[in-house]
Amino acid sequence: MEKTRYPVWFLGTVALVIAALAAFNAIAGAYILGHPAGGSVQTLSGFERALKPVWLEQIAPELVFVGSSRVRDGFDPVLIDPALGIRSFNYGASSMTPYETRRFAQDALAHNSVKHIVVSLDAFTGNGGPGEALPSFDETRLSVTPEGTPTPRRGLWLFTTRYLSGGALGMNALSAWSLAQLKTGQSAADRPDIFPAYSRMTEAVLKRDLNYRRARTMTMGDGPARELSAMLTAACRAKARVTLFFPPDNMAIIARYRQSGGLDAFKQTVRTMVARHNTSCPNKAGLFDFMAPNELTRESLRDGSSPNYVDLVHFRPPAGLWLLGQMGLTGPKGT
Repeated sequence: MEKTRYPVWFLGTVALVIAALAAFNAIAGAYILGHPAGGSVQTLSGFERALKPVWLEQIAPELVFVGSSRVRDGFDPVLIDPALGIRSFNYGASSMTPYETRRFAQDALAHNSVKHIVVSLDAFTGNGGPGEALPSFDETRLSVTPEGTPTPRRGLWLFTTRYLSGGALGMNALSAWSLAQLKTGQSAADRPDIFPAYSRMTEAVLKRDLNYRRARTMTMGDGPARELSAMLTAACRAKARVTLFFPPDNMAIIARYRQSGGLDAFKQTVRTMVARHNTSCPNKAGLFDFMAPNELTRESLRDGSSPNYVDLVHFRPPAGLWLLGQMGLTGPKGT
């Protein structure tokens, strides 16, 4: 009798823990998706790689943004959806690799609800190679394989991710806690201490960022170029439009890119690839260059802080709306 008591106790405890984990994830997920400011949690940094494929499936958006933390910070569905009259989704993640960018874009292209995908090109810089991804990224959560075929048993993987994964637990806990801090009527913009995408660059941040990013370059190696080419190939006959853009890094840091070299070559390589794609593919890609002098990038501090930047490369969500207007996404017909 004693020999069987421990296994029963152990298995019962494990079952209770699993049930508690699933229940928390289910309740927190419903709370996040139903909260008026729920879309703003897509701007938070946490376990977004783990849970965002699940949210994409649940939200079924028409407009999707893909890219690094520049995208994650800069496009808040809570601002975008009422302005454009659509459902949007922020598929951005910190330090997104070229491979992850291509794969997340492939995932979005495979969803019938998606009509337009906007991709930031800074994610295709550096020397990242095929398959390079950061922790919590998992191929099985995406709609298609790298070759474009349906992912086997994806429904099972999404279910286990949504209810039983540690990544979902972490992201749900962070998101639910952040939303719970908002008082009635408050939005993420009212709490930049909780939602850093709405914080503002100060003189101290500007100086720190110039020093921190002094050695950064804006170049594209062979690996990222292959991933960008693979993404364009996936979009060639897709139903969803694809728009690429060079992000609006502040002119102070763009000057550093030019000093280090490679920026002009990077831009020309992308232009050539997009032109080749548009010549041979029925689904034309749009291309916008905001990494140049413009109303946003020439901005200087006002009363000691920036109205449009978190730091020299991360733009705030109101600036994201301005960018969409420049791209011609001004309402349902514009998307």
